[in-house]
Amino acid sequence: MKIGEVLYLRGPHITLERLDVAIRCLQRRHPALRSRLQHDPGNPGSFLLEEDSTLRLEILEIPRKRDDHLTFWRRAWREREKETTHIGQGLAKFWLLQDSNDDYDNDAPREVVIICEHSICDGVSLSAIAHELLIALGSDDENILGDTLNWPITMEKSIRESLSTFEMFAVVSRLILSTIYLHMTTMPTARIPFGRVDFTLNDMVTYCHTEIAYGMLNKKETGQLIERCHQEKVTVTSAVSAAILCAVSLLVITADGQETVLNVAINADTRKRCVPTVPNHDLSYHVSCIMPFVMSTRDIPTTSKEIWELARTFGHHVVTAVDAGQVLASGIIAEKVVNKVFDSASLATSPTCNLSSWGLLPFHERYGPWELTGMNPIINQIRGDSPLVIFQTVNGTLTIAIIGHDPVIPLQIMENLRDVTMDKLRYMIQN
Repeated sequence: MKIGEVLYLRGPHITLERLDVAIRCLQRRHPALRSRLQHDPGNPGSFLLEEDSTLRLEILEIPRKRDDHLTFWRRAWREREKETTHIGQGLAKFWLLQDSNDDYDNDAPREVVIICEHSICDGVSLSAIAHELLIALGSDDENILGDTLNWPITMEKSIRESLSTFEMFAVVSRLILSTIYLHMTTMPTARIPFGRVDFTLNDMVTYCHTEIAYGMLNKKETGQLIERCHQEKVTVTSAVSAAILCAVSLLVITADGQETVLNVAINADTRKRCVPTVPNHDLSYHVSCIMPFVMSTRDIPTTSKEIWELARTFGHHVVTAVDAGQVLASGIIAEKVVNKVFDSASLATSPTCNLSSWGLLPFHERYGPWELTGMNPIINQIRGDSPLVIFQTVNGTLTIAIIGHDPVIPLQIMENLRDVTMDKLRYMIQN
């Protein structure tokens, strides 16, 4: 599975040589970026990373017209998202998109796309190295990124070093009991409508492609949302999640008279939960989860006051789950759960949707002669069994990405979910 970011820049022509120098700065700093994928000779069927200082990561220059600068990368992503990383290759690649007619225009749109294997990064660390890439691109100092980092600690190891044997047993036991109780007491899960297809869910990797619908609040609106969150004493994550829940409730399909629930999976970052904490700049995978947020579709709020109350309820659920150690407990068993999901897609265990907050990301508005005008997350979602919603704030602008696997979940459904979510957020701000 691949994850990436589209960096929208405005400024002078970017040469391949300059981008290559910036990427080599990143490689000197991060061991995973100067390593090749190899078979693990001591563990058949497994892989490892082998450092090689001569590795040059792939840079693909893709010409496009200026008028297509906001959307052209989608075409390139659809054509290449199923490409696999082969033995001996690096686990990251870069695209450079610009119009050759703009070579002498110092205020033209440019896009740099960074794509990594999800196994070596998460949204937080990928954003950190994207920020570092732009710092290196905008500077003539090849040492601006500082010293080489050590190999990052894995999520599993950092969790095990954070908990005693008794603590680990306690948090995992509580998680298992909570999971059993949830399955015994929860009503059927409401689902977003699927498109009409003539293949099974296990064949999605062959017949599906990823589509993404982006929604955005401008700086003024984002500022108003943050201020309203302060007034209501909730986090931005809780407020956005409440808006998404309300939007999803209007799209799900339920049988007449059948009571169903929204079953929302919530991703969680283990970095700040470990002792010691894991730095965001460590390029590594630290994604866990907590127990899903479940509520009856009959209880979905309609007024602004009720939606803010839902945000508080959601936030309380998250705090309670974190305090119970669910983030670390889920991280311990994450590998087995992920492998089970990928081995066989099943609606019986899939949530209504998945939420992933990337938070406030560390970007500047300018990097040397280039202005960063936007950043969109991308991820290969053709193995997913329900929509993934990512939201983030970059330079004062909130972006929400609705990601799914077309044609199982048609793009129109994702766009509808995006539109209703943004309408709900603006309604929450104004009322």
